[in-house]
Amino acid sequence: MEIVRCEKGHFYDAEANSSCPQCAAEAGGTPPAFTQGAMNSYGATEPVPMMGGETVAVNNPTDLFEAPQSTGSTMGVEDYDGATQPVNMGGIAGFSPVTGWLVCVDGPARGTDYKIKAGYNYIGRGEDMDISIQGDQKIGRERHALIAYDQEEKVFFFGPADGKSIVRLNGKMVMTPMQVNSHDEITIGSTKLLFIPLCGDKFDWNE
Repeated sequence: MEIVRCEKGHFYDAEANSSCPQCAAEAGGTPPAFTQGAMNSYGATEPVPMMGGETVAVNNPTDLFEAPQSTGSTMGVEDYDGATQPVNMGGIAGFSPVTGWLVCVDGPARGTDYKIKAGYNYIGRGEDMDISIQGDQKIGRERHALIAYDQEEKVFFFGPADGKSIVRLNGKMVMTPMQVNSHDEITIGSTKLLFIPLCGDKFDWNE
């Protein structure tokens, strides 16, 4: 390869081009194409003429294209070699899967189910609550009670929060958080909720 500079200051490979391709393109009104030397010399840096009269140095023609930045694993995404990458759903931002349910079996919202997520789930009438129970005026608007799932111990707990009326677990008053098990009955206001777990010893999203 013999890199030379023309009278107008353009660099080109004299072995691949008998004259300056940039000057020829400007005279003919068409943009220059990649030279053979630039396309084949992957191990060497060559000046490559671009549209607009500029030149860029590339080690590989693919260097002219910027690869998109990865923001995390996504389902079914393939890499540049065509291989499917494994997906770690737990690492995706915003991924908060269901760990269990509360199902209203008695009260104004009878028949309604409520999803329980990992961590604290505050229960109240307010629409901004994690579990919003509508229609029961005996339930406080915000943080009347809470139910939580601990991913480390893989257990659920239920207890009072900021509500003024008593909450019950299987008919008994709850003063401090207590562990709840499958099909336990929770009473808040005039609403009775049946607890249905998904996560636990047999299944957990982190496994």
